[in-house]
Amino acid sequence: MVIPVDSGKDYLTWGFDFALSTFYEVETSLVEPLLPPRLTAMEAAPGVSLIMVTCFNFAEGSLGTLPEFQELIFGVVVSPDLSRGVPKFATYVVSLASSSQEHLDHSKEYYKLPIFGQLSKVGISREELAVEYEDSRGEILTMNNCVPNPAYKKGESYFQVYTSEDSSIYVGDVYVKARMFEHQEPGDVGKLFNHPFFGDLDIEEADPTVYLQIINEPRKIGEQYYFKPEKYA
Repeated sequence: MVIPVDSGKDYLTWGFDFALSTFYEVETSLVEPLLPPRLTAMEAAPGVSLIMVTCFNFAEGSLGTLPEFQELIFGVVVSPDLSRGVPKFATYVVSLASSSQEHLDHSKEYYKLPIFGQLSKVGISREELAVEYEDSRGEILTMNNCVPNPAYKKGESYFQVYTSEDSSIYVGDVYVKARMFEHQEPGDVGKLFNHPFFGDLDIEEADPTVYLQIINEPRKIGEQYYFKPEKYA
């Protein structure tokens, strides 16, 4: 895959040294209220859709001046726009939290991302491949890899990221280049707590089931090329 950094479109490059994403199965009827009318949940099976939670640790120097910070994203996997290319996943972002207020301010203005708020506690164990996140309202999640000896491979992936502002929908193309490990092994991957970060999704009612995990090799710098969103609908 060729990352189109010479396309003439605006984009930013973000360097990260830790990333952990978990995708969960949830009944479609429970995630549909999280989506704007013109987007459709992508089903993994009839009546079963996917939500995703992604944790990043971004290295010092993002935007030229930011110190190291952590990011937490919650979204719903949606049907992609194949005219833009075939992504690994297309995601509608429901909530974004961060340990950096400057990052939140930039994300709202540049990426039109839905800002939830600032994190009050972040714990990352690169050895255990585990994280925990909290804010002033309490625990948001714990998350961990459940497979011993991950086999990381150098790879590149393309994603579509959808957001909304007022009555408009926007889409941004995201390319990731990193050493990654992906698995669908069953196991204990932590806990999502019933927290406002997950919007109107009642986690206890949804009872998410793990579908897939993607992990980057800790301490190995990966790159995220995130193009400025365009109005979609």
